[in-house]
Amino acid sequence: MSARLSGVLAGLVFLLIGSGLIYLSPRLAGGLGLSAAEPGPGLFPMLVGAMMVVAAAAHLVQTVAQAAEEGESEHRAPRDIVLLVITIAAYILLLPRAGFFIAAFLLLLGCLSIYDMPGWWRRIATSVVATLVSYGVFTLGLNVNMPSPTWFN
Repeated sequence: MSARLSGVLAGLVFLLIGSGLIYLSPRLAGGLGLSAAEPGPGLFPMLVGAMMVVAAAAHLVQTVAQAAEEGESEHRAPRDIVLLVITIAAYILLLPRAGFFIAAFLLLLGCLSIYDMPGWWRRIATSVVATLVSYGVFTLGLNVNMPSPTWFN
């Protein structure tokens, strides 16, 4: 399968999923909500579906408008995607055991390493800052209790 065909198929799949979200969200019990101050359960899925439709449509336009490449590259193993899936799986396994700080730090460090952010110190510093900011947003701004480590108790 060519990269252009797979791009078109991926765009169509996400266009279909986003359209389904837009169609089904108002039909949830409570709908979209009474006002912006009291959103219903369908508001967030509606927004996600709308963003998905816009992104998929933009991707389709870009893929269709793109000239066919002279030579298709050979199929290669999607190393970055496989490593990202393994990193996310490790995060899911570590979150309840090692707690938010360690799991989020390792997830961010792994993602920055997979996608070749230059310099180990920059990766570590970015991971620490992003972990602290996300912890602050969730605990102070949204009043969410983050998972505490169970391995270290």
